[in-house]
Amino acid sequence: MHRIEIKKGEQVLSEYETGNCAYIVETGRVSLTDRISNQPRYSVGPGEMFGEYGIIEEAQHYSTAIADEDSLLVVVTQSEIEEKSAAADPVLSLFLNFFMDRCHSLTIRHYGTDEQLEEFSSRRHRREDRIQQSRDEIVQQFQIKGELQRALENNEFILHYQPIISLRGGYTSGFEALIRWQHPTRGLLSPFHFIDIAEQTNMIIPIGEWVFREACIRVNDFNERALKRNSPEVFISVNVSANQFAVPDLVDQFKQISKETNVDISKIELEITESVLMEDADNSKRMLDELKEFGFRLVLDDFGTGYSSLSYLHKFPIDKLKIDRSFTHAMLNDQDSLEIVRAISGLSHNMNIEIVAEGIETMEQLSLYRDLDCHYGQGFLIAKPLPVDEVYKILGTRMKF
Repeated sequence: MHRIEIKKGEQVLSEYETGNCAYIVETGRVSLTDRISNQPRYSVGPGEMFGEYGIIEEAQHYSTAIADEDSLLVVVTQSEIEEKSAAADPVLSLFLNFFMDRCHSLTIRHYGTDEQLEEFSSRRHRREDRIQQSRDEIVQQFQIKGELQRALENNEFILHYQPIISLRGGYTSGFEALIRWQHPTRGLLSPFHFIDIAEQTNMIIPIGEWVFREACIRVNDFNERALKRNSPEVFISVNVSANQFAVPDLVDQFKQISKETNVDISKIELEITESVLMEDADNSKRMLDELKEFGFRLVLDDFGTGYSSLSYLHKFPIDKLKIDRSFTHAMLNDQDSLEIVRAISGLSHNMNIEIVAEGIETMEQLSLYRDLDCHYGQGFLIAKPLPVDEVYKILGTRMKF
């Protein structure tokens, strides 16, 4: 959404104009002559919307709008409504799409000309396959959301843990918690099969809360076992999604769960991508400062793939950077990627930020990261994500690389 300024007497939209947006009055007033309203002439002020037919695909406006005074309008585009509809709860999305299509159809039949009705029917016929595909996708989302809700209720989710080793000593220093779904009929499912739908339906929020709680419980368990073996303590890192990070009370939620599980906060690391932080840098800094003050360690995930800027690092209380696997895979054959990794490593050391190298699959990659004095490594060469029983076996062990 964006804003536009309209001077008194200026026309905002006209009847029969094909629209692609609607307007919300922020300040000022706008007069409308509306062909389909029960009030042929009226005005709207702050907080009111007009031009709503502009957010319906291929619809025309049925009113003329002229500013009564200098006004500030918020522009809501058709593409933004479509994007928000696609990301909404499936039931809400289905209702919104159905309502908009029905509203357009009824308006055309009652107020449109024969020519407009014929054109609308022709366009609708051409769009039927796409409309049906969209509805099928929405129904599928609804079904999967229901399955995800039942999966939470029936404890079907489990965590696997990918080891993160110290590149300086070889010991297992910690684990990244990665969710799996033990589906009752389809077997063990990786996040590839359900995380996107969880994001789209906002189920990622309760799922993310479950992951965080489970990680807190499990890190206590791991470190109790490590203590009995006289082994070093380990941490668990937990991914925080963009949807989770947008929850207003996320910090309070994490604090409450931490107290309920009596977890050692310093053994929980929260991984957040740089694109999420930069979406609203000021709010991100406030949240990170609160989390850091409480005792969590903070990790910037997938570094280099988003804003790719080292200049903003000093603004956030980051403890670790994870160099994205794409650089790990490319750096042996691409000089630019190698130089980026060198730059990240050098500056991070100067800023006392630890480095985790992701996606290590070959000894050559591991050796190069050791030469650069990176702190930690993670990848299939070291170990794939492991179920809990396999983690117990390697606690306190030293990787032979």
